[in-house]
Amino acid sequence: MSANPYSSTFLDQKALATKGMQQSITIRMKAGMDLVSPVCVYGICDTLGVNVRFNDINMEGMYDRSSKPRIHISALRPLARRNFTCAHELGHHVFNHGSTIDELREDHAKNSDRPPEEILADAFAAFLLMPTLGLREAFTRRKLDPNRASAAEMYAIACNFGVGQSTLVNHLAYAV
Repeated sequence: MSANPYSSTFLDQKALATKGMQQSITIRMKAGMDLVSPVCVYGICDTLGVNVRFNDINMEGMYDRSSKPRIHISALRPLARRNFTCAHELGHHVFNHGSTIDELREDHAKNSDRPPEEILADAFAAFLLMPTLGLREAFTRRKLDPNRASAAEMYAIACNFGVGQSTLVNHLAYAV
């Protein structure tokens, strides 16, 4: 079931995605990164003065807004998930959200059921890790059409950007 492009919820989500994309560009430039290459989100956190800690915790991650901001990431999650979670928590930092805890969820709520801060942090993370120009370049370099790429080809591109395959596919389907 696709979202109604004329509903206020859809328009709000589009505005949040645009805001997340714009801020990801600003942060990439501030960190001295281009708008094409994959990035190390942990290096960006370091550049912005946000400490990242990997903990043996049963959650996705946590952002601690304090005089010494910190992101806590579960060391129990797969690498690609840790990368995205770190970028998501960094989104909370750059948008001046308060401290947050993101619990493990098997039943990911629909965007319309999620708080705007979470949608914004997800959009920021997706565009920070998978910039539109970078994805276009990755597909072009491999002579691939994103609409016809095989699962193995999508997986290779996802690995190139340090994200999960479903994260890449969702980003292509809903944001790019």
